[in-house]
Amino acid sequence: MKRTLGERVKERRLSLGMTVQELARRAEVSVSYVYAIEAGERGSHIDKILRIAQALDVPLQDLWPLSPTPPGDQA
Repeated sequence: MKRTLGERVKERRLSLGMTVQELARRAEVSVSYVYAIEAGERGSHIDKILRIAQALDVPLQDLWPLSPTPPGDQA
C-alpha cells in the first residue's frame, strides 16, 4: 500500500523525536497545518511542503514522490 504525504511526514517527524509544534516552528507553518497534513485533511502547497522537508532534513521526493508509478508497477 502506498503511504500518503501525511503518513510520510508523521513517520519522519516521529523518527526524529520531533513534536508537531517543533516541526511547525522549524518549517515556519502553523501547528494546525502540520496536523492537517498528517491527517490528510489539507491540500498541500509546494512551498510549505518544501519547508517541511527541509525541517525534517529529507529531500522533497522522500515525502512527495514527483514521478508517477510506471504502469504495471502498482502495488
